[in-house]
Amino acid sequence: MGTFFKYVFYAILLVVLYLVGKGIYDGAINEQTTVGAVMEQVGDGGKQMAKDGVKAVDNAVNGIEKKSE
Repeated sequence: MGTFFKYVFYAILLVVLYLVGKGIYDGAINEQTTVGAVMEQVGDGGKQMAKDGVKAVDNAVNGIEKKSE
């Protein structure tokens, strides 16, 4: 069970690093950005990624249902 939590932690860490990197690349995070603002951007980005994932799964399920008809 400890190994499972370790991989979940690594997955979350990768998502956070991706979102921070994306914010830096987009110019939303710079030298003047506070830690609170960065965490807010990470939270918003995580929510958006989750919504996009749910939407993709929904589209895939609907596509499979339409093909089976």
